[in-house]
Amino acid sequence: MSIPSRPTAVRRRRTLAHVVLRDLAETGHTTVPPWWEAEIEREFGGLDGFLAELSRQWWAAYAVHLDALIELGAGDAGQAWADVAEQLPYLRRVLDAYAGEPALAEAERRHCDVLRWTARREARHAAA
Repeated sequence: MSIPSRPTAVRRRRTLAHVVLRDLAETGHTTVPPWWEAEIEREFGGLDGFLAELSRQWWAAYAVHLDALIELGAGDAGQAWADVAEQLPYLRRVLDAYAGEPALAEAERRHCDVLRWTARREARHAAA
């Protein structure tokens, strides 16, 4: 039995997340329907793993956009959030539908900690 390389597993997970999100957008669901449960279980170990992947995708897109705004001198975190929500509406809707899930709460806490650290760091650099 061969174990897939990490890049292969990451690519497979991202692809599945994309396919599921596209299906949700097409069907209008904001929570995972039963027909995806077995595949999500197999690939992510369950809904928590799937939500963690969606959260990772959201926060990565948000961080890139916020960084671009900061570079342009318009580092408004609220604007970055609105822009990314407009670019990735179904990703945001699904994450919002699962907002009470512990897997998302932990991811949000970690990312908010990073944002607070970044904001403090940016403020120090601007003052220098």
